[in-house]
Amino acid sequence: MAKIFYSMAGEGRGHATRVRTLVEDLRRRHELVLLAPGDAYDLLEGAYRGSEVRVERLPGLRFVYDARQRVHYLRTLARSVGYLRGLAELKRELGRRFEREGADLLITDYDPGAPRAAEAVGLPYLAVDHQSLFNFGDLSFLPRGLRLRAAGIARFNRLYYQRQIHTVSSSFFRPEPKPGAREVTFVGTLLRPALLAARVETGAHAVAYCRRSMPGNVLEALGGLPLEVRVYGLGQAPERGNLRFRAISEQGFIDDLCSARCVIGTAGNQLIGEALYLGKPVFALPEAGQYEQEVNGHLLERMGGGTFLAPEALRREPLLRFLAELERYQGRVDREFAAGNRRALQAIEQALGRLPARALA
Repeated sequence: MAKIFYSMAGEGRGHATRVRTLVEDLRRRHELVLLAPGDAYDLLEGAYRGSEVRVERLPGLRFVYDARQRVHYLRTLARSVGYLRGLAELKRELGRRFEREGADLLITDYDPGAPRAAEAVGLPYLAVDHQSLFNFGDLSFLPRGLRLRAAGIARFNRLYYQRQIHTVSSSFFRPEPKPGAREVTFVGTLLRPALLAARVETGAHAVAYCRRSMPGNVLEALGGLPLEVRVYGLGQAPERGNLRFRAISEQGFIDDLCSARCVIGTAGNQLIGEALYLGKPVFALPEAGQYEQEVNGHLLERMGGGTFLAPEALRREPLLRFLAELERYQGRVDREFAAGNRRALQAIEQALGRLPARALA
């Protein structure tokens, strides 16, 4: 048994969902402490309250949006000043804790703080994330402008960490590795056990996942569709025509997703990956200024699992065309690769096996 600390980003729910899929297996063999900021803490603390898995709050970074609901990078940087000022103390505090509690390994999902602490005290760490796709995957087929943005994301990623002993890169899209890429394992989406065990069927509704930053025309377009749309992410609210606003519920979302005709929503890796694994065509709406989501939209189209459009450009007509062409997007996913859990866990256990013998004492 090893003692593993697991840190993560807290923006949205994708990071926490990815973490939970691995924790459910790792907890059977190892002692786990989850370090979670923001949304991730809210999701995981409730899930593991009273269990042997400890969940503790970690300071984290968050995006700031402008009046047009685009990511405002200058304001995001300004908001991050407090975090950056406290980073040195966070590094010292976590480093002392890693040593005091006899940590054997840190796993991180796009968190810049804990890896710095691990480096300071010589604790090996392993990255399990989606963003590493931009550093290790060959994306040379992207349009030139987006290819340059992807290269910028890769440079930005290296500010988070770059001394990990191994990287598990999780994505709904299976890339070819960049020439010379080493110490990386590409896996599909990390899927929740409840989703893997769920019964899949095709119902008469669509599932929509919206962030509160989505422009108003998105709901207007969804409201003009000739089918029920179950909307998550905006909280529970009275019905509005064909729109049914659902409160956040993990099992409720899984049930609705497994029985949906299709999925419409933000272009996050986790949502797209879960939908494609279940055979659901996806109409992705990359959030404005989120270059990672813009890339995801192109990857989705390249593999044939769906299409994408900027949220501010969404109208009823593109969605109607999408609904009329659902069959062309089905059956385009390699399901063996799409479920990345097994390969990710193998990579983690192999990394643990290379650690000094005390890690398994």
